[in-house]
Amino acid sequence: MSDFIIAIGHTASGNIGCGVIARLDESNCTRAIGSLVIAYLQEKGHTVNLLRVDESNNYNFEDCYVRANEANDIAKYSDVELYVEIHINAGGGTGPEVCVSGKSEIANQYAVKVSKGLANALNLTNRGVKTRNLIVLNRTVMPAILVECLFADSDDADIYNQEVIARAIVNGLVGVKSLGNNAWKLGWNRNDVGWWFCTDIKNKYYYTADNGWKEIEWDWYIFDSRGYALQDAWYYDESDKFWYYLDGSCKMVRGSTDKPLWVWIDDACYCFNEHGRMYCDCVTADGWKVDDSGIWVK
Repeated sequence: MSDFIIAIGHTASGNIGCGVIARLDESNCTRAIGSLVIAYLQEKGHTVNLLRVDESNNYNFEDCYVRANEANDIAKYSDVELYVEIHINAGGGTGPEVCVSGKSEIANQYAVKVSKGLANALNLTNRGVKTRNLIVLNRTVMPAILVECLFADSDDADIYNQEVIARAIVNGLVGVKSLGNNAWKLGWNRNDVGWWFCTDIKNKYYYTADNGWKEIEWDWYIFDSRGYALQDAWYYDESDKFWYYLDGSCKMVRGSTDKPLWVWIDDACYCFNEHGRMYCDCVTADGWKVDDSGIWVK
């Protein structure tokens, strides 16, 4: 079973480094949600490590470094699948989002499922996966996600339910059947997690991240370490140093030799060439400028 690190965002309420205090007290909420997430994961047979810093810090972000360092120490002696840090958002918005560093396909795949699961469970707008430059995401050696469950300073607070939130997070992580528990057929298969591609029914062979990009019926796909095709997800290819995007059908989005393809993703517009590579910090083939994040400069 997968090993998880569940980290509680911020120090205890009232201390230096504590979370936002508005209609919800973030530090109290993260501790309640985190305890339930751990309990539900353990019920399913998973190994879980808790990271929680309650005491005050010398400055506001010291607890982030402490959690990251402790997570890396755990990874020396345990095969950690994912680091999950739990937060409550602020800023007057609505809906959950999950932050990633943008360099781990495993983290990105988990982030998509957790964000979607929270939005569905709470009946809120799915703010989706966000690439962020955050201490715990950058300093942990394992794939990592930071979950912003909902907003503490908006009407989201009225529907806060720690049990619903914890169940949704766990379902996004492990609350679905594994590949081996499903009826298999040659080619594409699907369960509650997503799609996978079987190449041999008898031996139950299927594509994984080790197989790299796979062309299937003239479209390109990439699979995670568990065998699921990336869906509504970014992918950074270390071999060519380009970003790609897999759409809701798990297909690589790409333009044509005559015309690049523009796609709106998370309220921003990105452009892709005929090979599926995202244009970045340049002028596109059709004459529009994009910044160093690939976003269209209006």
